[in-house]
Amino acid sequence: MAGMRFVEVAIPRSSPQPLSYLLPRELEGAEALGLRVRVPLRKGVHTGVITALRDSCNLDPGVLRKVQEILDSEPLFPPHVFELAEFISKYYRCPLGTTLAAVLPAGLLRSDAEIVELSPKGAAVDPALLSAAEAGLFRELRRRKKAPLASLRARHKLSPTAIEKLERQGMLRIGRVRRDRVRQREVGAIELAPGNLEDMLADCGRAPKQREVLEWLSRREGAVLESEVKAETGCSPGVLNALDTRGLIRRFRQAAQGRPIWSLGTKDERHALSSEQQAVLDLVVEALDAGLFEPILLEGITGSGKTEVYLRCLEEVLGRGKGGMVLVPEIGLTPATVGAVEARFGGLVALLHSAQSEGERWAEYQRIREGEGRVVVGPRSALFAPLKKPGIIVVDEEQDGAYKQQETPRYNARDLALLLGRSLQIPVLLCSATPSTEVAHLVERGMARRMRLTRRHGGSRLPSVELVDLRGEPPEPGEQGRSLFSRPMKEAVLHTLEQERQIILLMQRRGWAPTLLCRECGQKMECPSCSVSLVVHRRDPELRCHYCGHRAPIPTSCPSCGGSLLDSIGAGTEKVSHLLERHFPGVPAGVLDRDTVRRRGGLEKTLGAFSRGETKILVGTQMVAKGHHFPRVTLTGVISADALLNLPDFRAGERTFQLLTQVAGRSGRGESPGRVIIQTYYPDHPAILHAAGHDVGAFLEEELRFRRAFQYPPVYKMALVRFESLSIDGARKAAEAAAARLRPAPAALRLRGPSPAPMERLRERWRWQLLLSAPGRKPIRRALDLLESLKLPSGVKRIIDVDPMSTL
Repeated sequence: MAGMRFVEVAIPRSSPQPLSYLLPRELEGAEALGLRVRVPLRKGVHTGVITALRDSCNLDPGVLRKVQEILDSEPLFPPHVFELAEFISKYYRCPLGTTLAAVLPAGLLRSDAEIVELSPKGAAVDPALLSAAEAGLFRELRRRKKAPLASLRARHKLSPTAIEKLERQGMLRIGRVRRDRVRQREVGAIELAPGNLEDMLADCGRAPKQREVLEWLSRREGAVLESEVKAETGCSPGVLNALDTRGLIRRFRQAAQGRPIWSLGTKDERHALSSEQQAVLDLVVEALDAGLFEPILLEGITGSGKTEVYLRCLEEVLGRGKGGMVLVPEIGLTPATVGAVEARFGGLVALLHSAQSEGERWAEYQRIREGEGRVVVGPRSALFAPLKKPGIIVVDEEQDGAYKQQETPRYNARDLALLLGRSLQIPVLLCSATPSTEVAHLVERGMARRMRLTRRHGGSRLPSVELVDLRGEPPEPGEQGRSLFSRPMKEAVLHTLEQERQIILLMQRRGWAPTLLCRECGQKMECPSCSVSLVVHRRDPELRCHYCGHRAPIPTSCPSCGGSLLDSIGAGTEKVSHLLERHFPGVPAGVLDRDTVRRRGGLEKTLGAFSRGETKILVGTQMVAKGHHFPRVTLTGVISADALLNLPDFRAGERTFQLLTQVAGRSGRGESPGRVIIQTYYPDHPAILHAAGHDVGAFLEEELRFRRAFQYPPVYKMALVRFESLSIDGARKAAEAAAARLRPAPAALRLRGPSPAPMERLRERWRWQLLLSAPGRKPIRRALDLLESLKLPSGVKRIIDVDPMSTL
């Protein structure tokens, strides 16, 4: 119809394609690509993003629903981010709405929540008239007054039909609460109440600390932060509560100003570049001057000054009025990297990562949009930062598997960085001491430049590496014939402590022990929802599944046979920390693992204490292996090098080599020489031998030869298609039907499966899968098109992972 305007709107978790809506005349002129809008969908109202503007529509305008509200005055992201989201949606097989929800800060596209409460009729109903599930629901609502519908249904196992019936009967009221607004980061503030100061001091009576606070406030103009009052006066929250109760101060919440500082006291240690470093900088400057895409592999041994190189590159970019992105793989690595970048660039640095609160993340996002944050640092999602003029992308530790997202959309940030760099015609610097086989393959094919840093900064040498064959070590008491601390390891730790130096110990599992075993019947305590053993934790005593989060008390007897001989098999970071106290009593040690990071402030506290020398030994998972610079560390110990080798995954050798090489590089970065001890039951494995010899080139050559022989990435392209169901037959039959649809497979396509996933059950869902591989992408793309056209049986979920980093 002439004069009408239409928009395409992408909505998370709805249609695979954007939906068409009619734009009301009162909203015409305010629309633009990338704006959020509120639109009706099914029985509710949802928030989506405008992805296209149309003057005509193939659908009858009479059946189209109208846009209700435009939420933004300007797009939340620049055009290049939207183009990147469109590519992710197509290549990684993810609906555009769901992709955009991952691109934008959390909450901006969140759907409304349905909130349930009892009506007066429901509150008065006789529980005897209700089913057991309904009675449980009503009891909870009487206690809580209101609760989210989704969580209530899950807890009380009530179907949507049952809830609708109760609503029609007038027992329940269901309302909607909008959740697409980000809560601003707020802090507590205090100001003096109006009145005469002398009278207020008299009201305090015999409370000197209260009088001190009032006198301190009287010397300040306006409101001050609660944290500042506590820090300056040393008062407790109880003192402030008492003053508030007496009406002598006014307490309120206000938007936080400024931003958190993550540098952990890092100093800007600028130094002259070596000839190797200068050659890399010259290459980047040449690309910047020419306005060209230049993918560069910066392969440098640990401690060779890769960070200083990309800091200089960022200086060049900022001098041209542009910005830069520095991607890091782990949140555990972020503070160390941000510290170096922030020490150099100060307030120009913006940090984005998932551990921030919504308010903190939105505040940083706004700083970037407004041009205040021009150097963005963070894990993979920092690639979507709304920089208006990107000039360079740095991918630190490019080999790390954390760049691959394991939830939808399953994108690889390193690969997307190369794509974005090509689109914007800017250099992309891929930094690593242990390059991935993917990037090594790019170099081999002439699709990236390789620049090497072969000497450590300051003249220090790579640490010496000693392999300890655990087969010849006497077992430790209680360790089922194994040794966690070999004689050479204990001697090396003791010697290092006597030299007043620091130690890093790598243990690849967290918790106390990975398995609790009944010695009488052989029963393992397993997760009821996953095909894994429950991990024993002692810090917070419980059994825990590290996949689904299931928790259970540590039993005193076997639930299967009633036996009392329960044994914790294996070891994690908690046990290693405990054994350190036994072997080296009184030596302060810290633990860095996912449990530490989840506690607010735990990451900064642990790394800060080790950086200041307050702790002498740092025990951790792979989070200790990359990006940290602790000059006093002269010993790195690997408790067991074999954990990754035993995984049924074609990348097991590569991951083992990378981890061992990276953690070895934490040692000897200062003036004193470093030492590395690697304990293993497989001292002749190529990954371990090459890591001990610091021989990256030989390992990559051997690994790529293996990948060619068995048609694995990166030589061949791969996609994993997994089918999940609460029923094992449902998952198996769906996988078999998919395999039948592809047979006979084209000559260029290799089909592996269908077969159970190595981890057959996860979060109550059974998993069967297919692996597709081919020399190029086209055969895989055609096969995936065929599979997506298949209708799934009820209760079966299909997951497509293009370029998977793991087949587990």
